[in-house]
Amino acid sequence: MSESQPNIIYILGDDHRAEQLGSRNHPILQTPNLDALARDGVLFTNAFCTSPACTPSRTCHYTGQWERRHGINFNSGSSLHPGAWDKSFPMQLKQAGYFMGWVGKNHVPAGGGKSGYDSGYFEDVFDYWYGNHGHSGFYPKEQADGGEIYRNARADTQVEVFEEGLQNFLNPQADFIENCSRSLPRRPEDQPFCLCVTFNLPHPYGTGNMQMRPSDGEMYITRYRDRFDEVPLPATYLPFRDIVEPRIPHDVYSGIYLPEYDYVRAPCSLRERRIREYQTITGMDRMLGNLRVALDRLSLADNTIIVFSTDHGTHHGEHGLGGKCFLYEEDIRIPLIIFDPRRMDATFERSRDEFVVVPDLAPTMLDLCGVEIPDSMQGTSLSPLLQGETPRWRTEIFTEQLMDIQNYPRSESIRTGNWKYIRYFARTEDPKQAGRKFRSTLDDYTECLTSSLNGETPVYEELFSLSDDPGETTNLAGESTNADTLEVLRKRLTELAREAKGDDQPPMTIPFEADSIGVVRS
Repeated sequence: MSESQPNIIYILGDDHRAEQLGSRNHPILQTPNLDALARDGVLFTNAFCTSPACTPSRTCHYTGQWERRHGINFNSGSSLHPGAWDKSFPMQLKQAGYFMGWVGKNHVPAGGGKSGYDSGYFEDVFDYWYGNHGHSGFYPKEQADGGEIYRNARADTQVEVFEEGLQNFLNPQADFIENCSRSLPRRPEDQPFCLCVTFNLPHPYGTGNMQMRPSDGEMYITRYRDRFDEVPLPATYLPFRDIVEPRIPHDVYSGIYLPEYDYVRAPCSLRERRIREYQTITGMDRMLGNLRVALDRLSLADNTIIVFSTDHGTHHGEHGLGGKCFLYEEDIRIPLIIFDPRRMDATFERSRDEFVVVPDLAPTMLDLCGVEIPDSMQGTSLSPLLQGETPRWRTEIFTEQLMDIQNYPRSESIRTGNWKYIRYFARTEDPKQAGRKFRSTLDDYTECLTSSLNGETPVYEELFSLSDDPGETTNLAGESTNADTLEVLRKRLTELAREAKGDDQPPMTIPFEADSIGVVRS
């Protein structure tokens, strides 16, 4: 195998907050293997998602595009057209001769089908598929939809079940393969590979149904519980009972979020949930340690790049907020470590503070593998940063929140080193249905992709001086002394949104329940 064709293992958590790493000086959480990966590789301290919700952000990860370009969200009513998915980094690697594997949760609808997930499309385009669509739960075998594939695993807990699938990908085991409900091909030893490992943790769907069963193991029963009272609350934490003025006006956001985030309402329940998050993150950390041992044993370690990141962060009661889908730091900051063993001995800074975003990762993977980056990718390869160079780099980022269901406010923002400006738009969701169920609102969603570019007036604005107010506690948008700054950021935000939208063509998507595969042009 040539050095220009390294292997890739691309690991994603779910709702993993940026500070939840030992290497970020966390006071309680222990992640020795992730810390070692950061020391051997590069830790990006200013990494951001551009859409703080599972499906759009994961689509950004693989396509290298902003949501405004790929057009996929829970409320888009559509899935990626095969032609669009063919331009993703996994499929570009496959076309370049890579053996492609997938283990764990998929939340990217592609190929059509009634919900965008049930067409069997991913199962067909990945050579090795040991995964499920939607949530996996802490006990994935027990999932009514998609759990059957995991019933050949010896373990019952998510991290360990997924680890068995990962280890079998690297070193096939006859019993594991024979007892799986799906055919699992053996990895060709003379072919480079890319394996996507996607957890549904520490997402509240997984941590919320942990039951501390005797079979779970010490990790998920007692770990960190002796330090329960030491579990920190966020600096801007506000218990539900103490909310006097809502963070966002009620006509913009009612403050009602999904019940699975109710744990943020009181300090005790938040600490309990944080303990569970620490446990599952430490479980993922242990998996990483076992992975690196296996790579070394199989003589793969010297040519296998490892990426660790997540889709987005989440609120832990800051300002009385729960869940995600806000453009505050808690939701958009993410952990990101990239380890390239081919540069392990290089003497350069192992921590970079440049602004990097999720859409940068897809072109980075292709660049590191010597594969041409398609024009469809909007991100910038991080390869120069990984090599210790100091290129000219972005000094601002554009983020967007277009999930106008489940009561979340539609918004977009610009973040610079010192400032953040967020603007909110009128809701299109039926208030009677808010927060109750997903709706297919393709027409409304499609309009949201361009509405601010066409002059839609925001209904609320926020301006924060991040250098003076990193907790985003004081909205300066109404102060006359900041009028010039506000106007500059308004204009620049529109420019960045236009760049993110790209050309005048609509996204390459397929409406759910399509009778035939075709590109939506509306």
